[in-house]
Amino acid sequence: MKRKRPSSAGYRNPGRYRLDFIKENTFNRIWSVRMTRAKVVMASAATVAAVAALIVVLIVFTPLRQLVPGTLKGDLRARYLEDALRLDSLESVVAANDAYINNIMAVLSPHDSAAVASVSVPSSQPLASGDTLIHASEAERAFVRRYEDEERFNLSVLAPIAAEGMLFNAPVGGTAYEAESSQSGARFRSGKLTAATAVYRGTVVGVCFSDGGVGRSVVVQHPNDFVTVYSGLDDVFVDRGDKVVAGQRIGHAAGGRAFLFELWHGGTALDPAEYIAF
Repeated sequence: MKRKRPSSAGYRNPGRYRLDFIKENTFNRIWSVRMTRAKVVMASAATVAAVAALIVVLIVFTPLRQLVPGTLKGDLRARYLEDALRLDSLESVVAANDAYINNIMAVLSPHDSAAVASVSVPSSQPLASGDTLIHASEAERAFVRRYEDEERFNLSVLAPIAAEGMLFNAPVGGTAYEAESSQSGARFRSGKLTAATAVYRGTVVGVCFSDGGVGRSVVVQHPNDFVTVYSGLDDVFVDRGDKVVAGQRIGHAAGGRAFLFELWHGGTALDPAEYIAF
């Protein structure tokens, strides 16, 4: 008696896949892998997950993480920006010096005066001071003497030069706040706890009680003779001699109470709003 073959309507053969590795010269099968459709999907998902895990490990545990935007430390990012600004300033100074030297060489040239006009000077760089044969007028000399007398003992004019290339952070972080800035400093007030943060890298040189016994004060020494003072803090997180970086929290002021931020350079008080964006 013949065995009845099952009908194709009630029997479904599952799809199977095979991966063969064949030697090209002899056409001999070296290795063969057989998988069903489900195993192919699982193998593909495992491969993608392994590659993703390898990428995550490389980014997290190797220096490659510094290439990811937003992963640089605050102080390191500030240094990079400072170096970029300083390099740009050096390029401008070199271009101006080259233009000045070219003009001097043209003036001292044994040829006629038309050679001066042939010197190519970058349009973005002005000629150096004194690079002209025209004598100053009496009104111009009087203005220079008056300006020198007025600014002779004003040390604040040196602050913008010292601050060139320095990128200051805001001295407050966290929730929304109100700011009032003047020559005597800036006051920050918030309805919640207000965090006082370092505006630049430096060293804590003093931690004491504020004048009048209201809160505590922190004094930080920064490069280029800049000093910042935070007065009226309820909590202080640093001690004298500690190194701080830009954006590091150094203390808190209670909600509703304003703390005073002062910026000094060479013993002269500055208006913080002229150097820091609040």
